[in-house]
Amino acid sequence: MKLFDYDGPLITLIRKLWSILIAGILFLICLIPVFTAGASFTALYDVTERNLKNSRGYVFGGFLESLKENWRQTLPVGAVVAGVFILFEADVYILKSLLANGNPAGNLYVLIRVFQVLLILYSVWVYAQISRFRNALKQILKNALLLAVRHLGTTAGVFLLLAFGGIVIYILPISALVMPVLVTWFITALMERVFSLYDGDSKNEETAA
Repeated sequence: MKLFDYDGPLITLIRKLWSILIAGILFLICLIPVFTAGASFTALYDVTERNLKNSRGYVFGGFLESLKENWRQTLPVGAVVAGVFILFEADVYILKSLLANGNPAGNLYVLIRVFQVLLILYSVWVYAQISRFRNALKQILKNALLLAVRHLGTTAGVFLLLAFGGIVIYILPISALVMPVLVTWFITALMERVFSLYDGDSKNEETAA
């Protein structure tokens, strides 16, 4: 096999890097309205696991297909999560103002930050399930809480990956084009091991934790 053959290692690597870039750009575009963040992550999780890792189909089409397939569940959840997150941000602003004026109660903003992190981690479990399983939204929301607590090691791993990705993007903003995809790649590796304990078939059967 020659280096520059269509199925050669160099061309395969270039195609993979190009697919990662496309997935990252699509993710960022769909992230802009904020309330569609959940739909965007669900689609990214889907194309990372199905298209990028397992080479099934094309990233662009797979991303749009996932958005179309899952929007009925991801948009309502995304709107609620975004609303709660914004309320938390407002609380942080108020508490920091109190702290700046010498009121020690303002230190409670740290607790609000913890709640925000927990909300994000819970949301990741929700959106990953929507991508992975065909199930009622009520059951998905319940399962997400059960799985997040039952598999604390995985939840902690997701936190570390998100924190690492956030730090890299903060230091090198241009990395936002690919870092979400790379982080999601490792998140799928963690979560798919958990999901395989309950159902080995993606979107084929209903499942409950």
